[in-house]
Amino acid sequence: MKNLRNKTVLVTGAARGMGKCLSELLLKQRCRVALVDIDRNLLKETESELSRKGKCRAFLCDITDEAAVETLATDIQKQFGPVNILVNNAGIVKAAPVSGLSETDVQKMIDVNLTALIRCCRIFLPQLIESGDAQIVNMASAGGILAIPDLSVYSATKFGVIGFTDSLRQEMKRSGHNVIVSYVTPNTVNTGMFEGSSMVKGTKMLSPERVAGAILNTIIKGPPLCAIPRFSLRVVTPLLKLILPINGMDSLNRRLGMWTINSDWQGRKSADN
Repeated sequence: MKNLRNKTVLVTGAARGMGKCLSELLLKQRCRVALVDIDRNLLKETESELSRKGKCRAFLCDITDEAAVETLATDIQKQFGPVNILVNNAGIVKAAPVSGLSETDVQKMIDVNLTALIRCCRIFLPQLIESGDAQIVNMASAGGILAIPDLSVYSATKFGVIGFTDSLRQEMKRSGHNVIVSYVTPNTVNTGMFEGSSMVKGTKMLSPERVAGAILNTIIKGPPLCAIPRFSLRVVTPLLKLILPINGMDSLNRRLGMWTINSDWQGRKSADN
């Protein structure tokens, strides 16, 4: 999808962080951007700010509510026409041992990070196919490639995103639909979701701007995987998981400090959806 001009893009979790940064970049490409979020006040602020940069509109939606997403699909099509690009960016995290998670914590992470992502793909797929030139970008994580303590449920959802995306990509190819399907696996991003966490030695926290730029490049060029940083997540980590025994990989994670990097996690004080 070389030319993004006049394409309709839906970005979930668009009120802040990566979603906001990406939406701004898409507006610079002359896209029409549907800004979707659950935070009413922040969403209106973002719409007010970004509307000076291009054509965008705020759509308040709880993506964990199927009926709300069905209504969202109708509303966006009325305003902008069929969606060409769907960016499933919304996500939440609570870093804690399994014993420290409530049933509500577990269910909310699954609902937002995985179930809602699948729901958005399913509900918007007819529009994407109708547009004739479409793409889906699903936000996974480095935690969907390598699981570590205190991120069990979060990692489970991100492993799920990768599996779902790999399957959907092949379904689109088999059916002959012109819908490119990609996923993004960034290391920790400085959006506030991992406030209080530390970084593994030799790594650094990514800026939302850097990740948003990489996602834009993925939309333009269409690779199935956008890994940030590229070499460590595409080559080093998968190779180590392949050649090391499981206990050896656990030991390496411990020695690198991965077992304790989220021990002081605080996260955002408000909802991350």
